Amino acid sequence: MDLGVTMSPEVFEEKLEQAEDPRHEVATWNTRRFPTRLTPGWTNRLFVASAGAWQGYFELSGDVLWNPEDEGAPYALIFNPRRWTAIAPVPVPRFCGWGYLESPPSAAPRRPTPMKAPVRPDTKS
Repeated sequence: MDLGVTMSPEVFEEKLEQAEDPRHEVATWNTRRFPTRLTPGWTNRLFVASAGAWQGYFELSGDVLWNPEDEGAPYALIFNPRRWTAIAPVPVPRFCGWGYLESPPSAAPRRPTPMKAPVRPDTKS
């Protein structure tokens, strides 16, 4: 599943700095809503909009951390800051928070759709 978030230029720069630091294998982005459509494993992407355009994406874990003491943003999406993939900036209307993306920004590669196992015909006599 692809999610889109908006980050201020300052927060976005901080996340990119984490990508350059070998000590940061994972980072988080906090939110007040729980994402229900993530798939297991590192099969998700967190697209980042900043300064009015989609900038690229981080690989996103299917896991979500929960901190009941943080009333404003108790959920944390886990991503790998070292796996940042920049794309050519694509203009995006201003939005707050995050949302599911039905299709990635036009400059981003599409994830291949996994093939489903063929359905076997009924072999009853």
